[in-house]
Amino acid sequence: MLSFEEKKRIFDSYSELESQAVSMNRLNYHFKGSAVAKTVLVRFLHPNGNAFIYAGYLPKEETKKGYISVLEEDEETIRGLVEEAISFLKKTELGYEDGYSELWFSKSGDVLRLQFENPVWSVLLPSDQVEGIFKTKEQAESYLHDEGFQKG
Repeated sequence: MLSFEEKKRIFDSYSELESQAVSMNRLNYHFKGSAVAKTVLVRFLHPNGNAFIYAGYLPKEETKKGYISVLEEDEETIRGLVEEAISFLKKTELGYEDGYSELWFSKSGDVLRLQFENPVWSVLLPSDQVEGIFKTKEQAESYLHDEGFQKG
């Protein structure tokens, strides 16, 4: 089992996490780059070595209030859980990370890029000139299909 200091060193190694002292000498680590309201990625790192890592991507019955304990976990497992949580929290509630893009092709060889810039979807020409802006991915895809484009 890793000590408090060893786990703290692991969490501190992530520049995108900010530590915040809470009650009973515990620490929380916030992920300010979260695309959703949830920012507490590591909850209650306790002097006894226990901590809880956000696991909202797991079924609720496998977590405790959306978190899993890492009391007995090794460094590799903890790092994997932190990276999974960061990846998950970078995505919006719609499931897309800001900047996500797809290429769409026409039969004549033209290419357009569909890109998510929270909260809208943009259809872009190869020159990055905006062809259209849409509130939903479905609206943007419908436009692309109507114009004769298929996802690549």
